[in-house]
Amino acid sequence: MPDEVSVLFGDGELTSLPGSVDPGQETKLLGRAARSIKSALDLLDSCFRAILVLALMTELAIVLTEIFSRFWFQSSLLWSDEAAKLFLSLIAFVGGALAYRARHHTTVEFFTGKLPAQHKLSVAIGIDLSVLIAAAVVGYISLDLLSIAATSNTPILQINAAWLIVPLTIGFTLVIIFALERLIYDYAPQAMIPAACLVAVLLGIVYAISTFPALHFSSGTTLAVMLVAFLAAILLGLPVSFAMLLGSLMFLSMSGVAPLIAAAQNTVDGTNNFILLTLPFFIWAGLIMEKGGISLRLVRFAMVLVGHLRGGLLQVVVLTIYLVSGISGSKIADVVAVGSILRRELKKQGYKPEDGAAVLASSAAMSETIPPSLAMLVLGSVAPISIGTLFIAGLLPAAVIALLLMILNYVLSRHRTTAIVPRASIMEMLRASAGAILPLVMPFIMVIGIRFGFATPTEVSAVAVLYGLILAFVIYRAVDMKALYTIAVESCLLAGMVLFIIAAAFSFAWTLTAANLPARLAAILHSVGDNATVFVVGSILLLILVGSLLEGLPALIILSPLLMPIASQYGIDIIHYSMIMILAMGVGIFIPPIGIGFYISCSVSESRLEATSAAMVPYFVVLVLGVLVVAFVPAITLAVPHLLRTH
Repeated sequence: MPDEVSVLFGDGELTSLPGSVDPGQETKLLGRAARSIKSALDLLDSCFRAILVLALMTELAIVLTEIFSRFWFQSSLLWSDEAAKLFLSLIAFVGGALAYRARHHTTVEFFTGKLPAQHKLSVAIGIDLSVLIAAAVVGYISLDLLSIAATSNTPILQINAAWLIVPLTIGFTLVIIFALERLIYDYAPQAMIPAACLVAVLLGIVYAISTFPALHFSSGTTLAVMLVAFLAAILLGLPVSFAMLLGSLMFLSMSGVAPLIAAAQNTVDGTNNFILLTLPFFIWAGLIMEKGGISLRLVRFAMVLVGHLRGGLLQVVVLTIYLVSGISGSKIADVVAVGSILRRELKKQGYKPEDGAAVLASSAAMSETIPPSLAMLVLGSVAPISIGTLFIAGLLPAAVIALLLMILNYVLSRHRTTAIVPRASIMEMLRASAGAILPLVMPFIMVIGIRFGFATPTEVSAVAVLYGLILAFVIYRAVDMKALYTIAVESCLLAGMVLFIIAAAFSFAWTLTAANLPARLAAILHSVGDNATVFVVGSILLLILVGSLLEGLPALIILSPLLMPIASQYGIDIIHYSMIMILAMGVGIFIPPIGIGFYISCSVSESRLEATSAAMVPYFVVLVLGVLVVAFVPAITLAVPHLLRTH
């Protein structure tokens, strides 16, 4: 039996029924049908990818036209904000659905990876069934949202407001289709029975509680049950975005504090902030410059600066991550770009793979406060904070932690037998510096443009894309038109995944607020010690833990509205506290053994998890020490903003 048929319909033999076609003929027909359906799904995927790329290019053209119109004609495109909302909704939900099919939604695999094969298969089936249920419920609810929105028009463009909801419905319809595709094509029917029964029982319990008011739990009990179920789902490998959606739906169903449509409405509202438009643009700019050979030029520049020091290549990793982070907003992308370039050279010079992976992970954690950090952009979208001030304030804290990491590299290298690289000559330094000048112009464009009010963060991100296109396509000629399209598709999928997580986290954060979690959290903090020091240390520990579980960004969206008001009550400067949160969250992403970034660093460096976890211990200690130094020396964060009079 062909593989696609055995996967699709199980491994059992087909039996001949009276009047049926020959089993061999039937097998061929089923195999042909399976291939036809798969081809149709691939075509559907390709069409929506093309639509997203077209939307991305159109929105870029709108923002660049807005800049041109304001500078040359002193007029603005008043309708651009409404166009951006439609674009963000399309990227978030359709892009997020395509990212799900491409398996871009990262998961925690530490626990499931240790399960026997049979149990691991059951967990995987349960995860896909859970995604299907979440998508089906939200997709169904979105129809009510569509009908409500259809009764009004947008203020400026005067288009039906339902168009802003349509991407939500389409996106979750696609998730339903792709989840069914996985369930049908990836698993034999008999393998699905145990997981399907368990999921059905759990769904029945939630439905029974939601249907009979007498069974409704109190808000506190429902919150506790929901959080336990949410964390269990995360640890079993359910993508965090879908875990948050299921958590919101579960809480609203069991508590009855609000109708389920609130979850869908808040999911849409999570993409309505204009500042979020910077995310797809900065991701796009970063990928263009990385694929265009920019990272290689910055590696060479770092090599001539610090390659001759003790622990030379490890020092190069730290400095290169610092430099590359000023171009790409995604620290995971930085890890892949820098790690893939330096991996062979590290091995050639005698460095252990686990040492390279540990330095790569700790450097990426350090760089979370270097603009254009996605964490800063997300934090600015959920809190009343100036993005420009965050960009400027983040440079020095990252530099302090980078210095601590380089000192640690120097100390540890005294006990390693690695090659000594001679100091670069003047000519080598000049050539490397010349190659790095154009890439390093972009961070200056961003900081200066935002600081002096020449452009908004969104406009700066659009200029960064244009600048990257000029460098990679015109000056360096490192990419062609086909590569540019591939980069644009990758940008849409990555941005879709990030925005999908943000939308789900926005809904989840609203649910936690409805459950009165802020007051409960404040009461806990007061009970353990009502002072700023305890609060700051508690915040750091909480964000490291939650950041490791929730891929980082959701931790900020969920916790910043809860923690920032408390920080203000203790008299902690909000910009300073933002740096503490971002750095602690960054450490969580790259902490062994469950941080998503840690896994990626090991994969890129081709190192074993156990060995890298051991090598990571001194770097983790230094990272935590660095966060504490930044936390209790506010001048590190506030010196540059005060110097430039932005805060």
